[in-house]
Amino acid sequence: MVGKVVVVSGPSGVGKDTVLDRWRDLNPRVERVVACTTRAPRPGERAGVDYHFMDREAFFAQANAGAFLEHKEVHGEWYATPLEPMEAMVARGQIAILKIDVQGAFAAKELRPDLILIFLMPPTLNDLRVRLERRGTDSAEKIELRMKNAEEEMRLGENYDFIVVNDDLERAVTELEAIVS
Repeated sequence: MVGKVVVVSGPSGVGKDTVLDRWRDLNPRVERVVACTTRAPRPGERAGVDYHFMDREAFFAQANAGAFLEHKEVHGEWYATPLEPMEAMVARGQIAILKIDVQGAFAAKELRPDLILIFLMPPTLNDLRVRLERRGTDSAEKIELRMKNAEEEMRLGENYDFIVVNDDLERAVTELEAIVS
């Protein structure tokens, strides 16, 4: 069975983790590549499960060693996709999921034209704002920055291979499965 690499992007608060967790529950081939980041963990996040949390020195040492498919600065912190686990998943026939931002997605597509770009879109910008506020992890200033970035990300998301609107969890997961199948 041939593995695949799928990028899932979308604005902060659109529900990427919820959708991907549900997809993994339904399809044992779906496996998320755990990204590396320089940001601090949010409440409830676990190292090695949600992200590989790294200090900047270790992050840039790995970047300089070529250990990442791509790495980008987003919202003042650095994020990267580690190559080794992604390639191992593909070799096992898994659907390797990269949850990365728009900048990283385009950089990854240049390096791996075979990957599938899927943009997860909120039903409306107002719905996105409500989700960010309910999450309770960001200041009002950070929410405004995320909303400003969301508008640009959504505009760029039009250049993805596929767009999935996350207005219903089960339908969104069914669409992802259909796209990859």
